[in-house]
Amino acid sequence: MILLVQITQFLSGNAWYVYLFIFLGKLIEVALATLRSQFIHKGQRMAGALTAIFEYIFWLSITASALSGFQSYPYKLLVLILAFASGQVLGSCIEERLALGYSTVTSFYSSHKKAMLAADILREHGFALTLLPSLGMDEKVRYTMITSLKRNDVNHVKKLLYDAIPDVVLTVSATQSIHGYEKFLFKK
Repeated sequence: MILLVQITQFLSGNAWYVYLFIFLGKLIEVALATLRSQFIHKGQRMAGALTAIFEYIFWLSITASALSGFQSYPYKLLVLILAFASGQVLGSCIEERLALGYSTVTSFYSSHKKAMLAADILREHGFALTLLPSLGMDEKVRYTMITSLKRNDVNHVKKLLYDAIPDVVLTVSATQSIHGYEKFLFKK
């Protein structure tokens, strides 16, 4: 509690370093909020709860304190707004880097030979998949391959497929959760 009082007193000032402190604190707080939201959305509730603790420590110590004195120093609001927007970007960049959760890569092939080549390559790299015949717009037989994987493997799979079959068509979808047969879904 003493620390919160000291931070509140510090933030009541108008020096340049006070604005920098507010900006950095709010930036971290919003980045944590973005991460917390993603943890919860991806089913990682404990990580989300722990992140929320730190998020609210920053909120109480930075935002609440800065807002209490904004009438004397209105530029503090501008700093909070800029830090909020920047924190959204920072949080989403961190989450993208962490690559939380799962994805499904669906790829489409014009021939059985190309589909089998792609399937063999992914299997060699330890990825499970399902290969299905499908009909295209022109009612010609095509092949669709579905691969569910950890999100941090998506770029690797895309590179493998594009290197082998440059004309492959890919879609990548977020996968909420995967249940059953997990030992078959992920590379070893």
